[in-house]
Amino acid sequence: MSKHINIGGVTEHFNLPWNLAVEQNKFQQAGVDLNWKFFPGGTGVMTEALKTGELDLAILLTEGFISAAAKGLQAKIVKEYITSPLGWGIFTGAKSQFYSVYNRLPKKYAISKTGSGSHLMAMIHAEQRGEKVNPQDLIEVRSIDGAMQSLTANETQIFYWEKYMTKAFVENGTVRMIGEFSAPWSSMLVIASDDALQTKRDAIKKVLEVINEESARFVSSENSVRLLQERFKLSEADAYTWLLSTVWSSDYTVRLRGLENAKQALMKIGSVGAELNVEGLCDDELSLV
Repeated sequence: MSKHINIGGVTEHFNLPWNLAVEQNKFQQAGVDLNWKFFPGGTGVMTEALKTGELDLAILLTEGFISAAAKGLQAKIVKEYITSPLGWGIFTGAKSQFYSVYNRLPKKYAISKTGSGSHLMAMIHAEQRGEKVNPQDLIEVRSIDGAMQSLTANETQIFYWEKYMTKAFVENGTVRMIGEFSAPWSSMLVIASDDALQTKRDAIKKVLEVINEESARFVSSENSVRLLQERFKLSEADAYTWLLSTVWSSDYTVRLRGLENAKQALMKIGSVGAELNVEGLCDDELSLV
């Protein structure tokens, strides 16, 4: 009898190996009844879904998970998923007076949800620039579409999001990209709730084995660029460049230095405390380096 697993992820190119595995019934063949759910709102929404038990597993941004864990999320890292850093674009409305995020004019930030990557990266980058972001400067917009509406209406002036997923909105004249930002830690982690680890560990192991194989297959497949073009409207050049710059993990190694880097950045914006032990966020079966 197969075990049921609920898993969530953003509607983006990073998760295409998961989508392909679902479509090809790879999880069913491994004896797991896996239900994939898209979360356009991103990490902040998925951490809530892990808390409530709606999800057993989620593909979360590293900084978003660490922040949520510091605030009580009962969950563990069971795998690094994308080991390369995320390339964030910094966007503003097409008619905005901003041409650089370093402009000291008052500005409001579009964020998908409190605790999301769009929130935390805006805060981390502002701290690095020596700027203070007040709570009233953060406007929840729920999704990338909500951000586009907010920026166009000049309700907000700055938005952080993965640059390739936002490029279509630049090309159609909705927004302008005024900068880029990346941080020295892995982009995404596979997170399991403590409850799921206690009751569904064998099924989780099978899920991870499948995605390890599927990620390796995706990287080496001659069809990957075409699939990225078809499903995410990337140009051939962008799909190829993104694929070359993205590294999927195919094992169970987690680099503690990256987690510590993220913790230190989050400490500076008051999102986590110094007492947080990043090693304690990792499942016991992982190899820590």
